[in-house]
Amino acid sequence: MALCFFALLGSKDILAADLKQHLIAAIDAPNGRSGGDLSGPMADFFKAQTRSSNPVKVQVRTLSKFAEAGCARLEATLMQDAVPTQDGKRIPFAIRYELNLCRNGQPPTEGIDLDAASRALSREAPRQR
Repeated sequence: MALCFFALLGSKDILAADLKQHLIAAIDAPNGRSGGDLSGPMADFFKAQTRSSNPVKVQVRTLSKFAEAGCARLEATLMQDAVPTQDGKRIPFAIRYELNLCRNGQPPTEGIDLDAASRALSREAPRQR
């Protein structure tokens, strides 16, 4: 499920717009935090995955700032109460992940060897023998 959210954040899709707003707000906040209810298509997607109609909460906190202005390492937690289990119980559910993000929606370039990345991407796939 975490990979789905990460992929959605990387897309220009409106689905993750509300979550992106919380992430950017945490980068900008003096205390490095943002939180509240998640709404819109992203919340609907989450509810469909958990099979619970309860509200989806989001908490984001800044773990560290990069030298690049407007870039940070963030921890995002999505939470929901009363998520059904296979044995019929209803339990709280949370998913937590970390990501590097800049205000422009892209990851920071700090620490990335762009020459090495370019060489790796330009190599041909190994030929079959």
